[in-house]
Amino acid sequence: MAQTKVREILQSDESTKEKLDYLWGYYKTHVIITILAILFGGYLLIDWINRPVTYFHMTVLAPEVMFDEEEPLSMELTEILDPQGANDTVYASFTPHGELAERFSAQFTAAEYDLILMDDFSFGEYSEYETMQEFRVSGLDEEDYYESDIYDDPIGIDSDHFPIFDNYTTTQDLIVIIPGNTTRRPAIEEFFADQGLELEFIDND
Repeated sequence: MAQTKVREILQSDESTKEKLDYLWGYYKTHVIITILAILFGGYLLIDWINRPVTYFHMTVLAPEVMFDEEEPLSMELTEILDPQGANDTVYASFTPHGELAERFSAQFTAAEYDLILMDDFSFGEYSEYETMQEFRVSGLDEEDYYESDIYDDPIGIDSDHFPIFDNYTTTQDLIVIIPGNTTRRPAIEEFFADQGLELEFIDND
């Protein structure tokens, strides 16, 4: 139907200007919608290309946190890990006990965390589930580790083994654990190595 209408306009005796006016009047809605769709599609493509890619995400779950320490810790972690990708991003995030803990659980389940610092109470809760990565660090004694009955090997160490955490109030006197579902092991190993710790992942599968 549309092709027939176009053919009629083009084969008419009207002037070129009049033909163009007819075509614009007939198709302007289609043209505008097409242009808007192209622009929107281009915006989505650029946004996808420039989206941040998580290189390393460390988080804290504790009764009290100081949110003003998130940004400087993120910046220091970025300097340590020095990701090379243009969109690679290093995060530090803090979650106090309470309503925000639901967000923590959701992100934990979604494998968004690579390293978690938590207080004794939280460790007692989360260590009851098979959600943590077993590991050992060279040079540590057995009493330096945190263990759980459902794991064969240690799943945590004190945060005071990491020099970087001494610089922030929020990260002191906590237990460091590695989520079992992390997908960024090289970055974790790199972080431990920078702190003078040789990390060994233990997989019992």
